[in-house]
Amino acid sequence: MTEKFKIFREQVHIQDVAIHLMGRPERGMFKYPGEKTASIKLYTQTQSFYDFGRNTGGDVIALWAHVRNCNNWEAMNEIAAIFGVSAVSNETDRKSIAERIRRQEKVQKEREQAEKRRQKRWVKEVERLQEWRKLCQDLLDSGHLPPFCDVRSWCYSEIQVADYRLDILCGIEIE
Repeated sequence: MTEKFKIFREQVHIQDVAIHLMGRPERGMFKYPGEKTASIKLYTQTQSFYDFGRNTGGDVIALWAHVRNCNNWEAMNEIAAIFGVSAVSNETDRKSIAERIRRQEKVQKEREQAEKRRQKRWVKEVERLQEWRKLCQDLLDSGHLPPFCDVRSWCYSEIQVADYRLDILCGIEIE
């Protein structure tokens, strides 16, 4: 089994796998999927990598397993299916692994799109609450409301509710 891994590691270049998984490097480092800052450094002389953001490293198989969140055996089979390496036993296995990878990529894209939609809804809600709070505050500051009137009390109440909801949306803990 370890002989299979060793032969496999010699056939696949870590740079090719990194570009396939994470795109082109920025200033010599790769970005972990979904992150803004590059944190993965490749060492092509030793065919290894190190992720400074997660304090983990390893060889080409470990890189694939790290980025795709799978075990080493699955990583080796997926790399073999994509790069055409002879570690997978037959063509049927390659096709099924390639299909599974496509499904995983589709699910990942759907998750990313759902996250973007959630973020847009969050931004809209924060903006709505800020506008409502400003409207209530402008009404209080206008000088048209007599002291101790119901509308003045209602405005103060609405400002407090908006502040509370904004605290919750922004993740501020309330004691």
